[in-house]
Amino acid sequence: MKKIRVLMVGPARNVKGGMTSVVNNYLDYGLQNEIELKYVESVNDKSKILKILSMIKGYIVFSFNIGKYDVIHIHIASRMSTFRKIRYIKKAKAKNKKVIIHIHGAEYKQFYDKECNEKQKKIIRDAFNMADKVIVLSEEWKEYFDTIIENKDKVVIIYNSIVVPKNFEKNLDSNKILFLGRLGKRKGIYDLVDAMERLIKEDKIEPILYVGGDGEINKVKEYVRKKELEKYIKIIGWVSGEKKEQLLCDASVYVLPSYNEGMPMSLIEGMAYKNVAISTKVGGIPKVIEDGVNGFLISPGQVEELYEKIKIVITDKELRQRLSENARKTVEDKFDISSNIKKLLLVYDVVNKE
Repeated sequence: MKKIRVLMVGPARNVKGGMTSVVNNYLDYGLQNEIELKYVESVNDKSKILKILSMIKGYIVFSFNIGKYDVIHIHIASRMSTFRKIRYIKKAKAKNKKVIIHIHGAEYKQFYDKECNEKQKKIIRDAFNMADKVIVLSEEWKEYFDTIIENKDKVVIIYNSIVVPKNFEKNLDSNKILFLGRLGKRKGIYDLVDAMERLIKEDKIEPILYVGGDGEINKVKEYVRKKELEKYIKIIGWVSGEKKEQLLCDASVYVLPSYNEGMPMSLIEGMAYKNVAISTKVGGIPKVIEDGVNGFLISPGQVEELYEKIKIVITDKELRQRLSENARKTVEDKFDISSNIKKLLLVYDVVNKE
């Protein structure tokens, strides 16, 4: 049987972020064994000049190869990512290719509703409506993009997923808390530092928070220093590979108090490693966490709620054990990469036959 030929477009595979994690999970799992796949890197995150050169090269490689493939799968985030990828969408449709747009941006609603003028909104709408399918990460995002895409049947949900880890050692008696993500207000890192301050200074509970990620590293370090919490909050920068896996194993609690999200990969990874998850009621997170069953949900910006939930989890070993086991089971049942790949292959097949 002839394999479907797919030309996939996304960031360089070493770019930091959730979109890259999704792509890497697909390729590491072996999506390329199921289809005839070529991956085109549309941008990297190096110096400004190298970034521009990578964008030019990516589009040239894409243009040279487009005629050889049946389906064009384009990964998109908000802001400049959208406007860069619109060129790819238009080029593909001009060549009568089937196009799948895969939307990742956690702040897409804010970007489209508040940052785009009417002309820009029309450009985005027109491009997105050219697509044969639009993949979103959650039911909430489908409801939103149904207001932009004229044909609602085009919008399909495929959750982010991971290769579920096996054979790792876990110590749920650990007092270590983990945060992974871009440091800044959107991910709620300052709220988390404030909650830690209360635990340490008021309750005399002394967990250790490990903060991994890029973004406002120096600003967060200064915030921690002013609160005299350097002993308890370790800012370790961007982590990946074995170092990241070790952090996930060593922690017992994973906290992500975000203000905006799609379907955060880091949260799913945290739960896969049996960490009790505490996160917010935004984006697709309520589809991952069932409050009080496999973790806790709070409202974004509510430091009091965040503090209370961390305190409960840190001090109640029996609760921690139960939530931990349920977190792992949730990932195994709903977010294993194998089921995700099957859904994606079905989308490819449907689009290719239309």
